[in-house]
Amino acid sequence: MGIFHLPDPFTAALSPVTAAAASSVLTLSYVGGLYVSTRTRVGRSQKEGAALISRDDAAVVKARMKTASVVSLASLAAAGAILNNGGAFNGQHPLIATFSTLRALGMPLPAPSILHSNTLPFTPSVTLFSLHHVLPAVLSPLLLTSTLFLGPLYVCFLDRELPGQRMFNYSTMVRARWDNVWGLRNYVVGPLTEEVVFRACILSLHYFAGIKNKALLVFATPIYFGVAHLHHAYEAYVESGRTKEGLKRGLLRAAVQFAYTSVFGWYANFLFLRSGTIVAPLVAHIFCNIAGLPAPAQAAERFERRKWAIYATHALGIVAFGYNLFKWTVPGLYGGSLFWS
Repeated sequence: MGIFHLPDPFTAALSPVTAAAASSVLTLSYVGGLYVSTRTRVGRSQKEGAALISRDDAAVVKARMKTASVVSLASLAAAGAILNNGGAFNGQHPLIATFSTLRALGMPLPAPSILHSNTLPFTPSVTLFSLHHVLPAVLSPLLLTSTLFLGPLYVCFLDRELPGQRMFNYSTMVRARWDNVWGLRNYVVGPLTEEVVFRACILSLHYFAGIKNKALLVFATPIYFGVAHLHHAYEAYVESGRTKEGLKRGLLRAAVQFAYTSVFGWYANFLFLRSGTIVAPLVAHIFCNIAGLPAPAQAAERFERRKWAIYATHALGIVAFGYNLFKWTVPGLYGGSLFWS
């Protein structure tokens, strides 16, 4: 089984009903945490007659990142407590049980051991673990997700905006996007906290509830992830001054986000189960946030002479992604996966 050494045969640590109930609470906590404090709410005004504060206000972004970070850590602790309460790691020393729990929740950690000659008490060593587990969990989803976005990458090539091309500018295209609170939210804190809650906690809880059907694990649990984004409809409604038009825009936005996040959730769940670590879906999440939704029709309008090439590369990317999906995510690439044998 590679890096994982758990009791065999493994018995369910909780019931499916408990897993669903706990996952619902974690989802509500993640979303509800954004509205507990007045500092994290949108639609309020600091001064009478002033413009309403949106979710992109710097102060709101900072407050929400702190809240999401606290909630995700609390969720990790709660999920670990549920597993241990169910007897998942009975008989282990508390320290060993803690590491086993974190590893079972997809945290990229080697196993603690005193039976070795390494400087740090882990087996394999931190260096070997990083090379044989963490590095593949970064490179494999990066390559696979890049394949899916072959079309958008081709459009960037036409725009001469790829690294090394004439229009590429590090300051405006990289640093300006990352070096601020919005970049920190979009590409670091947001993806990390969401993957901790919706992959490491919720998906793992369902697995340890004895649900071993891969299709059910991959396609069912992203519903929590999709539901967690429905609150954006309310935010759009509030930000518009609670108008009917704002409500329509909010509902449309929420519907698109629900569909997109659910589909991405399928992919992220698949990566998590195949790799056994949160690293793989996190890398894919960050990449997708950077790339955004493909827009082949708009690109075809801008480059009419390359229209068919644009559509072809988008289609080819999807085909290549599907063809390599299982090939490039073989659990053995990551040192084995607890969730996929």
